[in-house]
Amino acid sequence: MKETRDKNVNEEDLKSIFSNLSVLEKKFINESKLFLSVGGENGTGSIHTMDLFISSIVNRAISLIHGYLLLAKDNNYISAVPLIRIQLDNCLRFYAATIVTDYDDFFLKYLAGEHIGNLIDSKGKKMYDTYLAKQLDKNVKPGILNLYKNTSGHIHLSNEHSFLQTEIVKEKERTIRTKIGKFDFFEIDKKVDFSYNFFVATELLLKLVSSWKYQKVKVESEIKNNSK
Repeated sequence: MKETRDKNVNEEDLKSIFSNLSVLEKKFINESKLFLSVGGENGTGSIHTMDLFISSIVNRAISLIHGYLLLAKDNNYISAVPLIRIQLDNCLRFYAATIVTDYDDFFLKYLAGEHIGNLIDSKGKKMYDTYLAKQLDKNVKPGILNLYKNTSGHIHLSNEHSFLQTEIVKEKERTIRTKIGKFDFFEIDKKVDFSYNFFVATELLLKLVSSWKYQKVKVESEIKNNSK
């Protein structure tokens, strides 16, 4: 995860990120309207399997934005931070659909309950999450692989969770203090780091979603040419 450790950040920086996340939600809705309007007649648009797949991802993404903002504003970052990894999961799932030979076949297998990690891309590689993260890092957004690895550690209980509420009071006497309950463990710089990284994951997903309308135009053009 990106670690700025910038002591100059403050609550205003955090509020700015929150505001930008709300803007991304509106952009998701606008992009959805655009790709759904492509093709068809009288501006009604034609529906592809990718439209259905992406719509479910966008809906999940918007719910995650709302969830993150609610939890972060309540200072519940222990619950909020794992949502970064879940938003990245949306990115990985979307990207998987763009590197297969036939996205219709991909979608049908996905609907049937097939795990995406068992499906193969156009190169014949199984699309495990780590593989997708590496390809996304290499071809779309450098740095995403590290973000994926670091945020994965917040999904499972780890030593970081144990250190949050436990501190050494007297080292020689081996005295420690632990706290149980709803506490605000993180300093403002960490909160800004977390929120910035959630923004990065969400912005990447928006970039991927935005790319579909252009691809759909090409597909629609091919369909019309083949029907002549």
